[in-house]
Amino acid sequence: MEGGRIIRESRFYLGTVDEHTVYEGEVVGMILAVKLLEEEMRARGGRRTMALGADNQAAIRSTHIFQSKPGHYLMDKFHNELR
Repeated sequence: MEGGRIIRESRFYLGTVDEHTVYEGEVVGMILAVKLLEEEMRARGGRRTMALGADNQAAIRSTHIFQSKPGHYLMDKFHNELR
């Protein structure tokens, strides 16, 4: 958002609540956010520092854990998007 105005948005249908967890949904949201931030930085003429806020403790804690757990493949994708 910029000045209360939505600049870009993205959606992704992950599946039903029976198929996926809140953790998976939060991490997919983080992946989409990184992609949107990168698009916006490119549109503004180059790489700049970006900030991403998240309020899911499990997702936040797993950003620095490199263990194989259910749904962690999404965190691997998140890390790859940051590179």
